[in-house]
Amino acid sequence: MSIPMTPARAVELLRDAIRCVDDAASRDAIAIVGAGGRVLAEFVRSDRPSPPVDVSAMDGYAIRRADLGELAGAAAAEGGPTVIAVRVAGEVRVGAAPPELPPNACIRITTGGAVPAGADAIVRREDVRERVDGRTDGGCGADATVAAIEIAADAALRVRAGQHIRRRGENAAADARVLEPGRVLDAASIAALAAFGRERVQVRRRLRVAILTTGDELEPPGAPIEPWQIRDSNGPALESLLRSRPWIGEIDRSHVGDDLEATVDRIAAAVRSDAERSADALVLTGGVSMGHRDFVPAALARCGIRTLFHHVPQRPGRPILGAITADGRPVLALPGNPVSVLVTARRFLVPALAMRAGISSPDPAPCLELVESDGTRLELWWHRLVRVESPGRASLVEARGSGDLVAAARADGVVEIPPGETGPGPWPFRAW
Repeated sequence: MSIPMTPARAVELLRDAIRCVDDAASRDAIAIVGAGGRVLAEFVRSDRPSPPVDVSAMDGYAIRRADLGELAGAAAAEGGPTVIAVRVAGEVRVGAAPPELPPNACIRITTGGAVPAGADAIVRREDVRERVDGRTDGGCGADATVAAIEIAADAALRVRAGQHIRRRGENAAADARVLEPGRVLDAASIAALAAFGRERVQVRRRLRVAILTTGDELEPPGAPIEPWQIRDSNGPALESLLRSRPWIGEIDRSHVGDDLEATVDRIAAAVRSDAERSADALVLTGGVSMGHRDFVPAALARCGIRTLFHHVPQRPGRPILGAITADGRPVLALPGNPVSVLVTARRFLVPALAMRAGISSPDPAPCLELVESDGTRLELWWHRLVRVESPGRASLVEARGSGDLVAAARADGVVEIPPGETGPGPWPFRAW
């Protein structure tokens, strides 16, 4: 029994066939400050525990609970005041070695400071009154020398062991796995690399992608044009989409008219496996439908490229073709209408390239709800243009077909609605 073709099924077929870039020759060791957006190619482990020592989670005072208990108990036994005073014996700042806590005393400490030996809790600064030169104040300046703190006796008895202390190794033990290959490095990843002593990191090389637009009707954007001719928006759109991904590097964009032999030659040149700088992936636009001058499917077959799927029940972009070279490089042939190119590139090309790059989560799609549904439905998968209005919510952008670039330019991306469905969703959303 055959599995029905859907957009998700088409992506699965690509995933099962694509061979990712993952060998010694495909890796670069680069400085971490320039590694944002690149694909990690190694396991990263902690060089020491995190945190490396017990540290304070608050600005306040490091104390010994037993001392507080004794002071509170003595005050109660003597019928004394309900507030007890504790001598301040020093200070710990972040990055400095802590002194040892003497008996019946406390040590001033800042957030992130190492907890002194002998201390087993932190009392927050806002929970005490600070005494400076015989004067009691609710909060002394940062540079003031605090002689003692005052704390209510009942509050002192409620202090818990480990209160406001982040324990050594609670985030990660030494030699713990912190990052795994396939992660796209972001600011948090770079921070972790730096925190664990890494100056350089192994990343996968950037992909090389070939873009081949087809069609006698296309003219470059700046060329003189007749009313019956069409300016090429597909090539610039695809190049822009790819250049926004830092894990994609070299992009070779070219054009061929509606000529079978010329199309075969261009495809063969792009995917030659013996070429030093052959493309990791090839994307074509136009020439993929049922017209008598749609030569792309035949040209791909002539080049020994195996078709995985051709036609997906969706709007726009039904004629899309997905294929694979003998050595596992993806080839996507997109319909020529400009909105179809945008939609199919975002839905199929981007995840295919991410798979080739070895990205562990190729193309997650958050869900959005429509502010207002127009109640229409199709018996196809429907990629509808939307504009994001607020977090998690979007409004439909009215479009007049797969050539309506004005509507596409007003949209932020598309939501994907299953056959026969309507309503506000939520629906998977993919931004341009």
